[in-house]
Amino acid sequence: MMFMEYVYAALALLLGCAVVAAILYGMFSKPTPHKKLRSRSGFTHGIDDVSVPGDGTND
Repeated sequence: MMFMEYVYAALALLLGCAVVAAILYGMFSKPTPHKKLRSRSGFTHGIDDVSVPGDGTND
């Protein structure tokens, strides 16, 4: 083997190890909890207070 073949083999081995490590990390790491979004209850508060003709409520 020539010197460059050893270099290519080492790079291929390193790349293979990196792929296996990334797969194992993805399998065994805990998922991060999503950041809670702002509550929309303030925007919809009181939306049901008004009856609309034909909505079935006889207010």
